[in-house]
Amino acid sequence: MAKEKRVKGEWKRLTVQAAAFLLQNPKLHNFFLGTIDTGKTKVLCAPGLNCYSCPAAAGACPIGSLQSALTPRKPSFPFYVLGFLLLFGVLFGRWICSHVCPFGLVQDLVYKIPFPKKVRTFKGDRVLRLLKYAVLLVLVIALPLFDTLKPYFCKYLCPSGTLFGAIPLTLTNPMLRGQIGFLFWWKVGVLVTLLLLSLLIARPFCRYLCPLGAIYGLFNRFALLGLTCDASTCVNCGACETVCPMGIDPRTQFDSTECIRCGRCVRACPTGSLARRFGFRPDAHKKSTI
Repeated sequence: MAKEKRVKGEWKRLTVQAAAFLLQNPKLHNFFLGTIDTGKTKVLCAPGLNCYSCPAAAGACPIGSLQSALTPRKPSFPFYVLGFLLLFGVLFGRWICSHVCPFGLVQDLVYKIPFPKKVRTFKGDRVLRLLKYAVLLVLVIALPLFDTLKPYFCKYLCPSGTLFGAIPLTLTNPMLRGQIGFLFWWKVGVLVTLLLLSLLIARPFCRYLCPLGAIYGLFNRFALLGLTCDASTCVNCGACETVCPMGIDPRTQFDSTECIRCGRCVRACPTGSLARRFGFRPDAHKKSTI
C-alpha cells in the first residue's frame, strides 16, 4: 500500500498544529456539555477556519465574521475583519493554513493513513483550484449581501463547522438531535466526502474549496514569511516537488498562491537551495506564480 513519503521534522509541525487547536479551543469541557461559549473573546477572530459554533472555541472564524458583517440586517463595513485578514495575510500568507487551521490538521492526519494510491495531481486539477475563489465571491460575499439570515458558506459547506460544531453539539444536546434534518445530513455528507478524498489527495478542501485559503494565498507573494530558492545550488532532483502536499513545484512556484508554507520542501532539499525567509523580498514582482 502506498504511504506518504516521510520528511524529517514533520512531527514538529503537527505539534504546532495541535497546540494551535488547543489555543483556539481551550474550553474543551463544553464538548461534554453541548453548549457554545459566548464569552467576551468570541468577538475576536481566530486566524484559522475555527468555527464560532465549536463548543470549545474562544474566538470566531474570520469567514463567519465577514459574512455577519455583510448581512443587510445590520449592514456595516467589515473594517475589523478585513484589517485582521490583511494583518495576518501580510505577516504569514498561507502559513496559517499549514500551522494554525484545525481542519488542515485533520486533513494531514487522514492523508497519513496508508492507501493503495496517492494522487499528487490530475487532469483538471488546476481548474478545480479556482473553485475556492468562486466560493469566496459567491457564498461568502455575494449571497450574504442579499439574504439577512443565511451565512451561506457556514450553513451549507464548511466542513470544519460540521466536524467541530454541528456533530458534537448534536451528540450532546437532545434538543438539537430532535431537529436533525436534510441540512445536517448534507453537511455530514460534504465532510465525509472531503475526508475520503483526503485519503487519496493531500488537503482537498484547502486546494479546491477553502475561501480563507483563497484570501491568504493572495498575500503569498508579498507576505513577510515566505520561501526562497537558490537556482545556483539547485540540482533539480525533484525531492521538493515529490513531498509538496499542494502538488506544486517549489523550485519555481515558491511564491504561488497555492503554497501553504508547510516547510516540507525545505526539509527535503538535499542541497539547502530552498530556505525560509522573513522580510519583504524586493524582487517579488519579477517572480512568476501559477
